[in-house]
Amino acid sequence: MTTTPSTPVPSPAPVRRSWSAWRTVWVILGSLLILLGGGLLVGGGIGLWAHSQRDAEGYHTAGPERITTDTYALTAPSLDVSLTGPDELYADDLLGDVRIRIESSNAETPLFIGIGPAGEVAKYLDGVGRSEVSDIDVDPFKVSYVPHQGGAPAADPSTQTFWVASDSGTGPRTLGWDVADGNWSVVVMNADGSPGVDADVSVGGTLPIVLPIAIATLVVGGVLLMLGIVLIAVTVATRRTVRTPVQPAPGQVPAP
Repeated sequence: MTTTPSTPVPSPAPVRRSWSAWRTVWVILGSLLILLGGGLLVGGGIGLWAHSQRDAEGYHTAGPERITTDTYALTAPSLDVSLTGPDELYADDLLGDVRIRIESSNAETPLFIGIGPAGEVAKYLDGVGRSEVSDIDVDPFKVSYVPHQGGAPAADPSTQTFWVASDSGTGPRTLGWDVADGNWSVVVMNADGSPGVDADVSVGGTLPIVLPIAIATLVVGGVLLMLGIVLIAVTVATRRTVRTPVQPAPGQVPAP
């Protein structure tokens, strides 16, 4: 019985995907877009979380924290607010309202808090012993003061007429202020002008700009993330296909 040797079946030609330097550049660019988009999404998420931390009155609040001085007054650094030109059109939406709450550590001691033009406040406190806030650390909370030696004020703070916003009395006191153009100072004193100010203070602001910024950041981050993914996917999927010729086996006639 005679057997006929079978003809070897050639294996299919191996497929190789070509890759160029430009494709590497596109993948790197896509990766950067993904990283940037992811970072923006995280930032937008933090913004939404911060927006949700408002109190029932819509304020973002820090504190209360204790402030104390043996002098007659405690003053905050000058607040230089410039809202000239187009800024006036969106200042309220950007900054919102400011709220300062104070409560004396001694329930029987009435406190005074006021915001006034820095120049007028400086005249009123000229020669008065006071402590000026120079630095505030948040975590842990610590307030640094610069002492100014002097005597007692010539008059109680509530008798002054230059305050643009003020409040005084026993128990919790609340000062609300619509941010306005100018150079301002914040003053906390005992209402009768006596030395030794000791109070708990919290500061809040409505900051209506937080939510729009958070939403915009999420949208931009999502778009960049999707662009990065699409760019990498298209770059990888559109590689050219190159087939490597198959070498015939020994004794096999190459196919025409």
